[in-house]
Amino acid sequence: MKLIAKRWFVALLILAAVFVPACGPGYPGMGAGGGAAGPERAEGGIRFSLYHPKAKKAAIAGDFNGWSPLADPMFDRAGTGLWTIVLPLQPGRYEYKYVVDGEKWIPDPGNPEREKDGFGGHNSVVVVGP
Repeated sequence: MKLIAKRWFVALLILAAVFVPACGPGYPGMGAGGGAAGPERAEGGIRFSLYHPKAKKAAIAGDFNGWSPLADPMFDRAGTGLWTIVLPLQPGRYEYKYVVDGEKWIPDPGNPEREKDGFGGHNSVVVVGP
């Protein structure tokens, strides 16, 4: 019985050694564990990323676009559920949320910087430096 338990333990260690590194950052916008990273500098501005594989569409709304859920649609070019957009933001402090399928407003799960939104929830915050 002990030999079988040891073999299972070794098999699990091997699987973990193979699987865990494969879940790391795979391409821009991917965070640790394969989820979306928070806002990051990119060519052309700031890249925003949302990992939401069940979404049919996604957008970003914030004080930089009048909180319009239609002004800045995001794209899932690879069909993996990673929605991204690069916005040419000027230096400053911005609050934003993601809009999933035109109706669900959520703060950025990859960005711990938050501010109360006045409606019982939170907006995500990004500060763009010079």
